[in-house]
Amino acid sequence: MRDSALNNIRVIDLTRVISGPHCTMILGDLGAEIIKIEKPGTGDISREYSPFYQGHSTYFMTHNRNKKSITLNFRHPDALDIIYRLISDADILVENFKAGTLEKMGLAPEKLLEMNPRLIITRISGFGQDGPYSSLPCFDAVAQSLTGLMDMTGFPDAPPVMMGSYVCDFSAGLYGVIGTLAALHSREQTGKGQVVDVSLLDCACSLTHSAIMNYFMLNEVTTRNGNQDRAAWPASFYPTKDHKLIYIHAGQDPAFAAFCHISGNESYAEDPEYMHLNGRKNHIRVCDQLVSEWTCNHTLNEIMSMCRENNIPCAPVNTVKEMVSDPQLLHRNMICDMYDNNLGTIKTTGPVLKMSETPPKIQYSAPEIGEHNYEIYHDRLGYSEQELAMLKATGVI
Repeated sequence: MRDSALNNIRVIDLTRVISGPHCTMILGDLGAEIIKIEKPGTGDISREYSPFYQGHSTYFMTHNRNKKSITLNFRHPDALDIIYRLISDADILVENFKAGTLEKMGLAPEKLLEMNPRLIITRISGFGQDGPYSSLPCFDAVAQSLTGLMDMTGFPDAPPVMMGSYVCDFSAGLYGVIGTLAALHSREQTGKGQVVDVSLLDCACSLTHSAIMNYFMLNEVTTRNGNQDRAAWPASFYPTKDHKLIYIHAGQDPAFAAFCHISGNESYAEDPEYMHLNGRKNHIRVCDQLVSEWTCNHTLNEIMSMCRENNIPCAPVNTVKEMVSDPQLLHRNMICDMYDNNLGTIKTTGPVLKMSETPPKIQYSAPEIGEHNYEIYHDRLGYSEQELAMLKATGVI
C-alpha cells in the first residue's frame, strides 16, 4: 500500500480565505506537499478572521492543515525570481486572485508553462478569467445572489435567505480539486500541463439543480419553497410531541405506504389519489397534515425508531452540539483529533474521502506564518543563512 495517493506531487499555494485554501487542503489530505506562500507579517487574510482560540483563527485552521508556510513579499522586485525557482520543479500552482492578478505579478500562465511545461495552473476566481464580470470582486453571497440560489432559499412569504455555510466557496474548492486531478491524469498521457479555470459563479450556477431546464423547457421559475421537498411528497420537517423537529421523507411510494401503515392511515395508501407520487403532488397540504398530526402524538425518539424500522428516511434537526456526537459521523472519523504544536490536540473535520489503498491523512495542523521558511529556502532552494538574513532584512521574506 502506498503512503498516499498524491505522493511526490508538489503544490505551490498562492491562495487565501476559503475556496483556494479548501482546494489545496484536500490535495494535502491526499498526500501532496503544499507550500503555502503568505505575505510577511500578516499572512493569509483569514488568519485575522474570528472566532479565535488562544489567539488562533479557527476559520484559518479549518482550511489550512497539511501545509507548509513560507513568507514572500510579492511586491518586492526580488520576489519574482524566488517564485520562478519554486515553480520550476512544482507540479501544481493554485491561486484564487481576481482575474488578471497573476499576469500583473509577472506570473502569466503562458510564461510559467514555458518555464515548466508540465505545470498545472489551477485558477479559482469569482467570475472566471474572462467575461464582462471577470475584473469584479466576488464573494460567496454574491454568487448565491446572482445565480438565484438565494432566491430559491427560504419561505415563499419571506425574503430570500443566505445559505448557512459558504457552499459556493466549498464547491469552487471541490471543482478546483476535480479539475486539478483531471489535469494530472491528462499530463500522464501527454506530458503537458495546462490551465484549470474555476469560477465561483459557475460553481454556484451548477448547484441550482434543474432550475435552468425548468425555466427554458417548462417556463417555470424556481423560487422559495420552504422546507418542502421539490419533487416528492410528503417530505418536510414536522413537530414532535416533545417540541422538537424531525425531517421525514415519505415521498417515495413504498415509504408513503409504510407511513400510512404505522400511522393508521391505510386508506390513503389504497386511494388512487394518494398511492402514487403523481397523485400526491395535488394534495401536498393534506399529506403534510397527515404526517404532522402523527408526529405531534409521538416523541422524537419514538418517531425515529418507527421510521427506521419501516425504512422511512428521517433525521432529527441537530444543532452543531448534537451533530459532533452523532455516532455515524464519529464512526466515519468526520470529527477527529488533530495535533497542533501550539494548542495540543484539537478537534477538526476529518477527510471526506475514504480510500482503501491510499487513505487521506491529517499529518499536521495549520502552520504558523513562515514556519517553513528555513526548510524551503535553505534546505530546498539552497539559500545560505546569510542570504536568508539579507532577504528578511530587505523585506523580501
